[in-house]
Amino acid sequence: MQKQVKHILFAILMLMLILPFIQHQFDVPKIRSLKGAYTIPEKPGWNFINFLNRTFQDSMNTYIEQTIGYRPHFVRLHNQLQYSLFDTINARGVIMGKEGYLFEMNYIKAYYGLDFVGDEKIAEDINKTIVVNNWLKENNKMLLVVLAPGKGSFFPEYIPDELKPESKGPTNYNAYYDELKKAQIAVIGGNHWFNAMKDTSRLALFPKSGIHWSYYGLGVIFDSVFKLMEDRLDREFINFEISDVKVTRRLKSPDRDLWEGMNILIPYKDYPMPYPEFKFEITDSSKMPRVITVADSYYWQWFEGNYALKGFKENSFWYYNNQIYYPDDRSPKERALVSLMDTVVHTDVFLLLQTDANMDRFGFGFIDELYELLKDGGSANLAKQQAIAKIAENLRKNESMMEMIRDKALKRGLSIEEMIKLDAVWIYDHRQKENNP
Repeated sequence: MQKQVKHILFAILMLMLILPFIQHQFDVPKIRSLKGAYTIPEKPGWNFINFLNRTFQDSMNTYIEQTIGYRPHFVRLHNQLQYSLFDTINARGVIMGKEGYLFEMNYIKAYYGLDFVGDEKIAEDINKTIVVNNWLKENNKMLLVVLAPGKGSFFPEYIPDELKPESKGPTNYNAYYDELKKAQIAVIGGNHWFNAMKDTSRLALFPKSGIHWSYYGLGVIFDSVFKLMEDRLDREFINFEISDVKVTRRLKSPDRDLWEGMNILIPYKDYPMPYPEFKFEITDSSKMPRVITVADSYYWQWFEGNYALKGFKENSFWYYNNQIYYPDDRSPKERALVSLMDTVVHTDVFLLLQTDANMDRFGFGFIDELYELLKDGGSANLAKQQAIAKIAENLRKNESMMEMIRDKALKRGLSIEEMIKLDAVWIYDHRQKENNP
């Protein structure tokens, strides 16, 4: 009997050693990946030199540890034990607040003014923004700043007592909002909106286990975005409505993103969240604006739901002003590879959207770049590009001209668009010579 027990235990031990290998090699059973930002190392290649200096062995050891079968289960089990036994959260920046409300540390800092950039930096940013805004207005374009609400500013009562400073200082959100209003720059204050609705809204504006605004909350803000665009551009192009709100405990992404980032086993009990249907009735498609949105992650819900595609004529999402995402099948581009001058010419509205936790990076450098263009004589170049774009647009509308352009493009081995641009430039230069002999 004792011998049989030993055999059984040995078999169990061998099975435990073999199963992770089988799962890694054949992906059976399939395991849900971990959430959050992490990098899976590549399998290192062997050569005589890296074997002798032991970099191969170290890299292979790291690779095996990070890719071993069932690793996500082991990580979740470890994180669950840490959380249940020691109240430790193994997710960078995530804070467990009172009554189970989850926060990120930078939103708490934003509420208490612990990240305040100072009056001098704010004045510099506002002065640049005024220059940019004035030029855009002169060229029938619009700058719209949306200061998205922060969870720390909306739920300060649930912030842990040990994280509260002795006093609350000036905040970036309030300072930028006040100065933008004084400069008569179109601005929407998310914290103002949400705090005014906090006691009266029957629908949740923030989830308990996530950091981003609810789908209903973002709809409220974008209703104001559309109205303000129509008012400042003096054109009506869309009727936007929030309707058929479904409230459910089956949360959609990203309403539980902080809990998912904790990577634990036991499901988190959040309160029901609202999921509205957004209705877009286009009143005049010819007046729909072409929009560039420079934003942080708060814009993803709007963009990935194709709402921007329904509400704007053309649009792109400049994520932190680093990568450019498009609503169609085009691959994302690095912002540095795109000419700002050419892009500005073909855009009606520049929408800057950022939450209060990112106000220490106002505009994510976009305002600074455009300001430098204007300051260094770029205004004349921008006006030239805009005039050429207008000529090209008129050429496209003229069928007889387009017939000639197609013939020339065929003879020169160029695309039709390349030929249109060449002809538009030639017409512009010819008119300049006539006007300035």
